[in-house]
Amino acid sequence: MKKFMMFSLLGLFFVSCSSDDSGSGPELVSSPDAKAAYDNSNFGIYKGVFVGSSGVVFIDINNNGALTATMNIDGTTHNFTTTETTTEGSAINGLTFTSGSMSFDFNVDNTGDSPYLTNMNFPGHPNADVYLLKEYSDALVECYKGTFSGDDSGVFNLIISDGEIYGLAKSDGDDSALEIDGSVTGSNISGTFENGGFVGTKSGNSVSGTWQNIANESGNFSGQRKL
Repeated sequence: MKKFMMFSLLGLFFVSCSSDDSGSGPELVSSPDAKAAYDNSNFGIYKGVFVGSSGVVFIDINNNGALTATMNIDGTTHNFTTTETTTEGSAINGLTFTSGSMSFDFNVDNTGDSPYLTNMNFPGHPNADVYLLKEYSDALVECYKGTFSGDDSGVFNLIISDGEIYGLAKSDGDDSALEIDGSVTGSNISGTFENGGFVGTKSGNSVSGTWQNIANESGNFSGQRKL
């Protein structure tokens, strides 16, 4: 079973405001939300990180008997719903979620691999990108919002699950994001992104460390778990 699959696509964006917001962030849990019955199903829990602004993503595909999604972007929570339905064991193609003027389509194969979003419309958050993982009943997915600074600066959002690190980094002013891959050994974390890498530590719900790229640019990063 391939547990960690990610696909993220750029969406279309327009300037306006969501009408379905609240200020509270998601609750941090110490064990997976995902149910074992859906470990090999398109049903279940999907979590991820958002860049183009900064945030975390939680999508529930009938794990708890309903189709819902929540995004906390720049400290504001957006609750998404859908009027469509899904069938267990069948691929999902273009399941549309909406929250006020925001919307996106969720896609995943019949076993829960390869989750990704398309047709993303997040007003006020240009050049957004999303990295999603399916959560399994034996592997909690933790999502961290962070930043990096030094010779360059921007967003550094990580996902940690089952000893592996995934995520997205995006420099201030850039239109596209870089994928992050790495691992956790004890309290030590390390990984790579295009033309660079990072090392650091994980302590409780915090991560921090240093980064460097092949252009001899370097600096620090830090982040806090938000999901």
